[in-house]
Formats: sequence, structure tokens, C-alpha cells
Amino acid sequence: MAECIYSNNINKSILTSGFTIPVDKWDIFAKCLGANLQKGERKEIVVWVGQLKCSASYTNVNLTGENAGRTVFQVRYSGDLVSELRKIFSPNSDNYDAVGGKLEVYSGKVGELTFKCLPAVTVNTINEDSAVSTTTGVMNLNTVVTKILNDYVPSKKETFAGHQMGSFFRSDIPLAIYETGIVESAPYLITGSVGQGNWAMIPWVCIFDRKITTTATKGIYIVYLLSKDGNSLYLSFNQGCTDIRKNNSKKDTIRIMREKAEDIRKRIDSRGFNADNNAKLGDGLTELGELYQEGMIFYKEYKKGNVPGESELQNDLRLMMDIYKEYVNGKAENIEIIDVEVGEEQLSTKDTLDQIKKYIAAKGFTFNEGLVENYYLSLKSKPFVILAGTSGTGKTRLVRLFAEAIGATSQNGRYKLVSVRPDWSDSSDLFGHVNLNDKFIPGAIIDFVKQAELDSRNPYFLCLDEMNLARVEYYLSDILSIIETREYVDGKVTTDPLITENYYGADITAKGKYGVVRIPENLYIIGTVNMDETTFPFSRKVLDRANTIEFSTVELLANFDSTQGEVKAIFADNTFMKADYVFFNQCASDKDFVEDVCIELQDINKILEKANAHVGYRVRDEIVFYMLNNKNAGNLLTRNQAFDHEIMQKILPRIQGSSASVKIMLCELFKYCAGDYESYQTESDDVSAKMMAAANKETCKYKESAKKIAFMVRRFEEDGFTAYWL
Repeated sequence: MAECIYSNNINKSILTSGFTIPVDKWDIFAKCLGANLQKGERKEIVVWVGQLKCSASYTNVNLTGENAGRTVFQVRYSGDLVSELRKIFSPNSDNYDAVGGKLEVYSGKVGELTFKCLPAVTVNTINEDSAVSTTTGVMNLNTVVTKILNDYVPSKKETFAGHQMGSFFRSDIPLAIYETGIVESAPYLITGSVGQGNWAMIPWVCIFDRKITTTATKGIYIVYLLSKDGNSLYLSFNQGCTDIRKNNSKKDTIRIMREKAEDIRKRIDSRGFNADNNAKLGDGLTELGELYQEGMIFYKEYKKGNVPGESELQNDLRLMMDIYKEYVNGKAENIEIIDVEVGEEQLSTKDTLDQIKKYIAAKGFTFNEGLVENYYLSLKSKPFVILAGTSGTGKTRLVRLFAEAIGATSQNGRYKLVSVRPDWSDSSDLFGHVNLNDKFIPGAIIDFVKQAELDSRNPYFLCLDEMNLARVEYYLSDILSIIETREYVDGKVTTDPLITENYYGADITAKGKYGVVRIPENLYIIGTVNMDETTFPFSRKVLDRANTIEFSTVELLANFDSTQGEVKAIFADNTFMKADYVFFNQCASDKDFVEDVCIELQDINKILEKANAHVGYRVRDEIVFYMLNNKNAGNLLTRNQAFDHEIMQKILPRIQGSSASVKIMLCELFKYCAGDYESYQTESDDVSAKMMAAANKETCKYKESAKKIAFMVRRFEEDGFTAYWL
């Protein structure tokens, strides 16, 4: 149980800057915060205020002058903590010493403290059903329900824009529900609405299990609904209607929803809630309001002037959450799979890839032999792949069709195409930013990444289309760094946080919705690039972290035999795509094979050193992982084909320059890939032609790499400069 280790009455210092730790508390603070600080040292710590995570510092103050001999330990606040304490204790006054109240500090996890805020109150007695919670500065359910019933309908007579009722539904109510401890923020999203642009006839507050849905338009969820006249508030187990209505008449929509409700009522105990179709939100409802009413599966009505006490309201919510959890646990498919055929036996990797290729061919696309296998092995070795080539060669189509072939579609939310904009300059374009009103504005991918994190069973594919229209190392820098922190923890690949809760500023709703975001083990990021005068080149930081697959040939002749008939997608969960290796020492069981690969890489690296183009441990590891994944899958590619791909994808893209040493190095590298060639002389003007002739011979060991090197040498001969890119 948490221990109170410090308390004090509110004063200006405690409310605006921090507090000095009493001498008799030094040891316990050092233990709780996990630090024995020397003079002048400080440690960043976490402070929890209710559900809000704030930052602060634990400091051994470096006093000078006549106080230099003293030792003083302090807890000093950050801006977000000051702002939160101000909102709780002194929202309408700058006279901090007169606000009253008390702060209690409790121990938590090592490096964390919990602040219990006790504002001054004017009532004589406080009990569990009091209207205001004095322990956290957050409303309780009794206050929330009473305010909805008393204030919403009168508020509709006032101007909609900027009305405090909007923030009450969007922020205050979700925070109050989270504060009960009945609903956890990680698995559950709470959102409220009073309308968009105009007052809603039926305002609502929803609790979503993120695995099922995060929108009121579909799925099953808990929702508080206010009647049209404002006299009744319903706590209900309900169902989304908008998606059903899109494809059905209103009459059929009601029939479908009632059948669904009856089916759930047969399987799940009502826990004492009403289980009928008699709920009444009012007369003259809009169609949407009527469908809200018809969608209720279980419900309870709270009447104005007769609101239950806090304990009953919390117990009702707890029982409704029990119903929701029972529904989710008994649901066979949490995420809808569209057009997916599930076989009785799990297919081998090779059979699965064969089926994927048939699916792609049936859609009218033909790729080079071995490309799909190479693409798969690249993603399994590192979940970041770049597809490069001229426009129209099928890069984006490969990403989408491969995802579709294993059940990941835009319809079920597991495939997302994001078109990169030229003005992207930092990660806020991807993840979001806080505007001048302290409201978090989501970026292009944060919802998609969070959904993937919560649905770890299935693979998710993110396609960044034309990703080098902006500088990749600018807007993707956070992902490029965090992806290198991947590690296995209890059989799961995890990373350091990509986004912490401080990222959302003071937007409590966003903190509850997204929380800490990491790179999920089931997220696969693929960038498509066109290398021309309109795009930016890649830095080595980017190239070192990706397999770069080049699209240089297109088969324009149609093969109608391969496209006849329908080929259905198959279901492949994330075990098909998940990385088997993250650290080099995980490869120890294949020591002989790994050593053979490393010896060859060492020989190549000696050649690369001639032009200071040698690779490091990261490239070594990822090539080894790729080769092992190929071997473990039953040799999807021959050993030489696989290594050829890795030279093309991990080594050659890094090479560019105009010095003579670059040409000499390329010639030596060609000899390694193809063997010697006739009249080898680096100063000759026709070296590239001789190289191409040698690359086309059957004796060429690494044919594709040899052809690419020949192209790079030809470019050097013609332009005095060379690079991998077309």
C-alpha cells in the first residue's frame, strides 16, 4: 500500500515551484526515488496527479556563498505539474497563499510520486456520496450525472461555439470515469459529444473497448445517453448503427439491431439491468436518435431529481463493464476479416507465399521471380522496407496486394496508405501536435499505430507513398531511432516509448485515448520512393535501417491464364510476419551458418574500406537475420540468391561518389560478385561493357549485384560521378 511520505498546507511555493524535503524525510525520498544524489546532481522523476502523468526533478541543491556548507534536497516542478496544481487549487485566483487546502505526497514505483490534492471545502462533512471529490479535484459520477440532467438542455439556448458544456463532455466526464478506477485508460477509450457545429438532440458519452471499436458508428460499446427533454439519462450497453444503416433501410436496420440485441441477451446475464426494447429517449427524435434508442441491449434509467448516490452509480458502471468484458471474451472475432478463407491446417511459409502470389496474379500484376519472397524476408528481418524505382512500376500496388492477400485491408483498418507531403519537417506531421488552445490534433498515423498496438494478433501495414518528397530523416527521425531499441520481453518484441504522455500537453482526453505509444511488433512500415529531381536523396541513417528493394523492370504483357478465376485471401496472423531475431546473440544456435555469412561479409567489407564505404554491426546483423529467415523457411531462395539480394539492398545503396577510389572499389566488388573479367583495368573507358558481359554469364555468382555495379561504373564513366539510384 502506498505510504504518505510528505504533507503540507498549500502555500505559494508548493503551488508554483516545488518544496524542500525535511531532513527526517531524506532517506525515504532517496529510497522512493532510487537515487543518492551528490551536491549539484538532479534526477528527472514522474509525478502522478490523478490520471495525469507530469514531470519533475529531485535535486540536491548546489548552494553557494554563505550557504555553501548546507545540504538541501528539493522536489522541483515542471510547467505541466504547476498548471495542473493551479487548476485544482487556484483556478480563478493568483493569491496562492489564500487558497487553502493541503498537498499529500505518496510513494509509488521507484522514480515516481503520487500527489493527493485536498482543496479547501466549505461543507462540514464529506461522505462517499458528496457532490465533489476533495481528494483529487475531479468530479465524481454523482456530480457528472446531476450536471448532465440539470444543465445540458438549458445550455442549448446558448451559443454552441466554445461553450463549456463541450469540454465538460469531451474532457471532464471521461476524466471522472477514469478516476473511479473502474475503467482503465489503456484498453478502453472514453469520448463524449454534444454535436458537431450545433447542439446534439441526444448527447452521449461512450466507453469503447479498443479491440472492438473506437467509434460510435459501429461495434458494441457502453454509452450514457441523455433523453431529448433532459429528464432521463440512460446507462446502456449499446451498438453502433451508422455502418448498418449505410447498406439497409431504416426498417431493416432496426430489425438487424434488435436481432443482434436478442442474441446477446440470450448469451449474457443482464446483471439486473433492463433487457427489453422499452427505453424512451423522447418523441420526434432524429433518425440517429431513434436508432440510438433501438440499439440498447441492456440499460438503466436515471431520473432528474432522483440521482442515485455515488456508490450505486459506480456499482452500476462496474456491472456494465462486467457485461462488456464477458461479451468481448466470448466474441469469436474481435476484428472483422473481409474475404478471408481460413483453412483447417496452418500452411507452411512457402505455401502461404505461393497463395499470396496467386492472389496478386489474379489481380493482374506480375512481379519478377523471387520478388515476393524477397519482400517477405525483408519485412520479417526488419519491419521497415523501402521500395525504390521509376513511377508506375507497381511499388504501392505490391504493398496493398500483399497485405490484402493475408487479410489486412483498408476496410478492416489494417492497411493504411499515407501520401507524404513535401512540407513535412518533423514527426508532428505523423503523430500530431498541441494547438494554441492546448488541444491535441492527431497526426496522419497515430490512430493507426495505436490500433495496431491494441490488436497484436494481426499484422498491420503502413505504406508511406512517395516518402522522399520530404526529407525522410526529418519527419521519420523518431521512428528511425526508436526502431533500434527493439528487444524481446516475455516473448514479445517491444521498444522504448515513441510517444510519452507529456506529448499531449494538457489535453487529458488525448492522454486517455492514446497514452504511451510504442512501435508495435505487428506494425510493418513500407516506403515507396521515386528517385528523380523532385525528391530528396537518402542519408545513410535511413539506408542503414532498411532493406531497399529496387523496381527496375516491368512485365507489360498480360498473362491471362494467371488472372482467370477468383483467388481468395487467406488468414495469416502476426506469427507469419513477426521477427524471429532482434539481437545477434539470438543466432547462436546456427553458429556455423552465421559464421559463414560473417566471413563473406568481412571479405566484402575489406573491399568497401577502399572508399570508406564499409558497413557496421547493424548492417551485419540484418543481413544475418535475412539469411537465417530464408534458411528457416526452407530456402525460399537459394543461398546465393538471398545473399545477392542483401548486397543489392544493404550495401550498394550506400555507395556514391566521384573519386577514383570509388571506381576502384566498385571494380574490386564486381570481381567478388562475378569473378574476373577480360582485360580488367579501372582506367579503361569501356570497363562497364566488359562487366555487363561477365554479369550475364552463367558462372556469375551474384548476378543482380554484378549488373547493378556494372551500371554504376558506366555512370561513373559517363558523368564522372556514380550512385546506386537511377
